Amino acid sequence: MRQATGTYVMLLLVAGLATGDLDPKPQRQPIDQEEYLEADDWFEAGVLMNSEGRYGEAAEAFSKSIALSPGNAVSWLNLGTAQALTADYPRAIESLKRSIALDPKLALAFSNLGEVCFRIYRYEEAVEAYTYLLELWPGNANALYKLGLSHLFLNQWGKAQAEYLTLKLVDPELAEKLKNAIIQSSSD
Repeated sequence: MRQATGTYVMLLLVAGLATGDLDPKPQRQPIDQEEYLEADDWFEAGVLMNSEGRYGEAAEAFSKSIALSPGNAVSWLNLGTAQALTADYPRAIESLKRSIALDPKLALAFSNLGEVCFRIYRYEEAVEAYTYLLELWPGNANALYKLGLSHLFLNQWGKAQAEYLTLKLVDPELAEKLKNAIIQSSSD
């Protein structure tokens, strides 16, 4: 009997080592307890957290990446985006502007800056961001639409109509929405 029991225990150990079933699974530690040594590690952690909807933690990770590599425009862009997603709009604007200062051809930074400014009713800044975005990415339907709406909110109906005409060539469905907004604002 003793021999049989030893055989079964030995088989379990061998099976466990072969499949890894007996190895303890490492538990994921909270971000503040992890030791990332490189800016890229923090950046990747931020991207992962962002994709999981953990925007506050993502902003923290991007901040740590920036502390190690302050000249990385994409880290600043992601920090600004995470800050915007947590409704920290003033800091988001600062971070996005820093991203643009580091890389003036980073279209997504202009796009996100325009969106944040639009959301908090800073339409002049939204116009500026969308205008630069359209220089980098002509025909961007969302930028044309939001630019038109921004002009409309600034009571610049002629400019809003001009954006409508351009948008009509790019995205007729979105252009129709802008046209309806222009008509509605003129009747108010």
